[in-house]
Amino acid sequence: MKDELRELALNAHRNGDLRKAEVHYRELLAISSKPEDAVNLGALLRGQGRLREAGILYERHLQISPYHKQMLLNAANCYNELKDYNKCLRAIEVYLEKNPLDNKVLCAYAKVLNEVGRSSKGEGILRELLKAEPKSVDIMLELGLCLYKQNKTHDALNYFEQASLLDPNNIAAASNRIVIMKDAGDFDKCKEYISTLTEELENSDMVLSAIAGLYMKEMDMEMASKILFKQCILAPKIVANWLNLSACLRYLKHCNAALKVLKKGLCWHPNEKDLEQAFGQCLAELGNTEKAIPVLLKSINATDRLKSNYLFNLQFLGSAYHLIKGKILKEWALEWEEHVKAKDGIGPLWLDRIREPIEGRRLKIGYLSADWCNHPVGRFMISILREHNKEKHEIWGICSTPHHDEMHDKLRKLCEHWVDIRHASELETARVIADLNLDVVIELGGYTGHSRLEALIHRAAPVQLSYLGYFAPCYLKAIDGWIGDKQLFNKLDKVDMGAQKLWTIKGGYMAYGWEGQLPNIERCESKIFRFGNFNHSRKLNKESIRLYAETLKKVPNSQLVLKSISFVEKEERDRIKKALIQAGIEKERIIILNATEKALEHMLLYKNIDVVLDPIPYGGATSTCDALIMGVPVISLAGNGMVGNLSSSILASAGLNQWIANTKTEYTEFAIRLAQKGSREVKKRQALREKVLRSALCDAKRLANELEKIYEVASRDVIST
Repeated sequence: MKDELRELALNAHRNGDLRKAEVHYRELLAISSKPEDAVNLGALLRGQGRLREAGILYERHLQISPYHKQMLLNAANCYNELKDYNKCLRAIEVYLEKNPLDNKVLCAYAKVLNEVGRSSKGEGILRELLKAEPKSVDIMLELGLCLYKQNKTHDALNYFEQASLLDPNNIAAASNRIVIMKDAGDFDKCKEYISTLTEELENSDMVLSAIAGLYMKEMDMEMASKILFKQCILAPKIVANWLNLSACLRYLKHCNAALKVLKKGLCWHPNEKDLEQAFGQCLAELGNTEKAIPVLLKSINATDRLKSNYLFNLQFLGSAYHLIKGKILKEWALEWEEHVKAKDGIGPLWLDRIREPIEGRRLKIGYLSADWCNHPVGRFMISILREHNKEKHEIWGICSTPHHDEMHDKLRKLCEHWVDIRHASELETARVIADLNLDVVIELGGYTGHSRLEALIHRAAPVQLSYLGYFAPCYLKAIDGWIGDKQLFNKLDKVDMGAQKLWTIKGGYMAYGWEGQLPNIERCESKIFRFGNFNHSRKLNKESIRLYAETLKKVPNSQLVLKSISFVEKEERDRIKKALIQAGIEKERIIILNATEKALEHMLLYKNIDVVLDPIPYGGATSTCDALIMGVPVISLAGNGMVGNLSSSILASAGLNQWIANTKTEYTEFAIRLAQKGSREVKKRQALREKVLRSALCDAKRLANELEKIYEVASRDVIST
């Protein structure tokens, strides 16, 4: 009976009748524990993506047959796909106690060691295996991955190249070569190699995915997304395809499309944490922050939180929308900091350098940013760089910016020295900065993409400060201070107040400047009073929309004009419009402007607004400055934390405290009062611009001098301690 059942199961399996094959395999295993039957059923389940069921099956039958090699190897692959590395290690180690010289299992052991961060031990095993089998492509590939994990990219590439020589059609070798050259920034060399590939190899799933990654690194998201759309259909089992496609779409401001992609990806990979994290980020981008945080937290545990990308997501969203208490964010940040220090095992790097006395020489200042481009940070920094006293200060730009444009070139020219760390690892970045012997490093990104905050944990400079590009404290011991102003720090809670030393700047922590001639001030022909907002649509959450609806209800003859960079996507325009209507704003009172790429076109559109209604709790910054310089008042609600006081800080710096509300009632009253004065005519707009231009907000010299004082005092404090 067993033999007949087995034959039926195998025939059904061969013929693709998987339902029948599974029934017969399960009948067999109910009356027999032959390991081959479990191996076949496990392969069937894995082939259908039923990894958890396969994992349970392997675990049960490995207890019966722990030394069955094929079952062990299949189980190891399954556990790796499930990211259940501890279970994988236990099963392999039991097998190796009896069979310590089994090369194939040792190779699998090295692979899982690499996954759990024990790459050094894995490398040792693989090097010994390669001595015994010097022409083994599989061992070379695994050793290459192991070296790559340790940032030994040159050695890793060498092994992938050797594997390609031995097996010119090896897909893994080709795709890994592309990935390594891409990550190293050798784009021309990478493209040259791709041009040598056979058509069959170039069109393989792994190689196409790697080529899409190259386009992404070059910031050609349009081209990358075209490849990835096809890859998600043709190779849906590759998790990276779904992740990368969603990242491309988000970069192109198609967040609704990205959300749909991630939903499909999660259907294929329901337990993939990276997909769940991306899904949570997407929800936040679409204004659904309350749902985003539970999604992000649900997909990870305390160990996962130590991964930088997960921690950055939680810190950013938790602080931006006050969804996670500062006490918890601080605990997580400090836990991550200790993990990074323990993982890399190095102490304060700046102490390894001989530091010159600061007296009698220029102070060496380094600005570290991923936003040296046409980004708010770049636009606010350009006037500071122009006004720095170069006779007393030596300015270094440290750049991790993935995107280069005309603004990037301007910023680079304003720095006396420039260091590009785009393709360096975190540890390499720390060592590069330490070798510059800087007196002060100012990080301009906090928990934002590509910021390289992790590198500063290794204390690359004696003084490390946070400024401008992030709206909350970093909470790290490695960051010595947080630069802001009185208005920004006005409503910090006790945790944030004590997170880092607060350095306050008189007159406001930012200075607004416009490159070139300011756009002409105009006012549209409409006689209806218009409120508006040009912030990113993710800030238009339920709380902001309710406040807008309440305001418009009390100003009956008014309209609401909205514009966002995310309005390139029709679905996003429709989503926001629907939310506004549901909140009680009549359809005919809503005006949605299309997104514009050119800055001048964007600025001229302020003619359509009489008063800006700042969103809550995450207020505007650049958009607030733009509105004021175009002569449009901004009503801001002074909220909690720095994130809730961005606009209030700008208004205070511009001498416009009369538009800073302390309650929602006051916010609405200000709006009513301004609406009662009628449409904002050109003359009034021009007068507001002139007032702002004369204010501290547009005094970059003031700001540069204030920052220099902070850097000088902080540097002397290091000497005194």
